[in-house]
Amino acid sequence: MKLLRFSFVLPVMICLAMGAADEASAPKLPVTTASQAAARYFETGMVHYENHRWNLALSDWNEAIKIDPNFAQAYVWICLTTADPAEEARDRARAEALSKEVTPGEQLLIRWMAGVHENRYVEGIMAMNDMLAMFPHDKRLNFLVGYWLFRWQDEYELSRKLTLRALADDPNYATCYNQLGYLYSRLGDLDKALEYAAKYVQLLPNEPNPHDSYGEMLRFAGRYPEALEQYRIALKIDPTFYISQKELGETYSLMGEEDRARREYKKAIHEAPSNGVKAEYLQKLALTYIREKKYAEADRAYLDAAAKAHATEQWIWEARAHRVMAMYEPDQVAAMKNLDQAEALLAAASGRIAQLDLDEEKAHVLRVRVERALTLGDSSTAQRLVAELEKMASPGSSINMQRIYHGAAGTLLVAQTKYDEAIPHLEEDVANPLSMKLLIIAYRKTGASGEAASLSKKLVAWKVPSIEEALAASDSPAAGSSASTKN
Repeated sequence: MKLLRFSFVLPVMICLAMGAADEASAPKLPVTTASQAAARYFETGMVHYENHRWNLALSDWNEAIKIDPNFAQAYVWICLTTADPAEEARDRARAEALSKEVTPGEQLLIRWMAGVHENRYVEGIMAMNDMLAMFPHDKRLNFLVGYWLFRWQDEYELSRKLTLRALADDPNYATCYNQLGYLYSRLGDLDKALEYAAKYVQLLPNEPNPHDSYGEMLRFAGRYPEALEQYRIALKIDPTFYISQKELGETYSLMGEEDRARREYKKAIHEAPSNGVKAEYLQKLALTYIREKKYAEADRAYLDAAAKAHATEQWIWEARAHRVMAMYEPDQVAAMKNLDQAEALLAAASGRIAQLDLDEEKAHVLRVRVERALTLGDSSTAQRLVAELEKMASPGSSINMQRIYHGAAGTLLVAQTKYDEAIPHLEEDVANPLSMKLLIIAYRKTGASGEAASLSKKLVAWKVPSIEEALAASDSPAAGSSASTKN
């Protein structure tokens, strides 16, 4: 006998599966499952997700699918949260296989998730928009889509619009104040960022993440001692809140206290709940040596990170370690060997993880190749590589792919002293400090002194640690390619 399945509109409330017309009038996206116990695990997981306790969210969603192996929406949120590429690919396939068993709104959710992971970006975004139109007053849905747009797409204005729409339905929806804090920090309004982060703490004073987020806003403002205090408050509330442990490392690194940063990162690596997070934090630790320009030590740290990523099947992180090594490597031959190794690793991982992740990392590798070619004065090779990136960034590709292409194209045009043509490309690569550094040059060369001054101020205040941020702040061989050293 076929098991009857129900749709829940959480908090848990059993109802018969709805048709499209009925669902369109529902205030929330239904959650289809055969089990009330699975639905409860799903809901506690969503609350954990809102509080940035991603490891606990994943644990609850995995409990839900143990109880109900046909729980499509639980598979979706595992896919959108996990740092494990194998888990993402496996559960995405499972969600797609179950799509005919759920409501039309959930089918759109699955199409969105699958589209953006399978390089069917336009199809995915269309499904996302249709889903939002179907449930315009589902505050959680507005928040979740807004969070995805912010975290993975750097789409700040649209994310802000959706977050404010969620708050209009519930002015005390605490996680939205967290999101607004980060959005305004990226938009350069630190006063508003701090205001929203303080409101988040006020609404959830006994949760660790509000203190962590407030600490990060303080760090963005250069108020490091106060930031460290907030991270420690978060860890006092929950000593296992590994995110704040990582933030201690990031803050000390930005302060120039790299030995202390490494000690804090080692604790974060130990506390990290998954192999994917450990792989990420190992490379954050390695980055501290680049800040000190201790490149031999950085090589050892990145090779160790790559070996551990390989052992735990974190293929993107393994390839990324070699790509990053090529970015700071002063020797051209050694840099090219690392890029070749990165591309070989990506090719070997084909079919094991989302094609989009492979394509985007390959695009990053190609941009580094462009920068290396320009360092040698090889404009023809750089042009060929930019043309390859342009094909990869065709309409329908991800926003990240398009930004990588624009950053590379702008890099080439600055090297060719075509500053007017470079500007619109570099302006598209909004969150890359290396592109920002080149854009400042292009602004100055074209007489846009006001824009150059404004962006210079933003770049100096950029407190989002990354290899690009570290190189842009240094005189490394790859800090913006030869274009930056000529000007």
